[in-house]
Amino acid sequence: MGNIQLWTRPIEPNGSWAFVVFNEAGAVPSRVTVKLSHLGMHNPAGYNVTEVFDELQIGIKKPTDVLNVSVHPTGVFFATAIVLQ
Repeated sequence: MGNIQLWTRPIEPNGSWAFVVFNEAGAVPSRVTVKLSHLGMHNPAGYNVTEVFDELQIGIKKPTDVLNVSVHPTGVFFATAIVLQ
């Protein structure tokens, strides 16, 4: 995705994910829009998404939901998506 890298990793509890949006651009913040399903998250019950650094609760998201984040130049958005049963 141009200057944007997306990284995912499975975490506990089983079915949960950690993910990072990395902006390699050096000038301005980038707005990133991505569906959770494009990050490998397919649980139909959804996920409780939390931004890690500030412990900001993003909320409950389904695989078809779109996540919109702004990432500073050479910065990251780091979050966890805890699977819902």
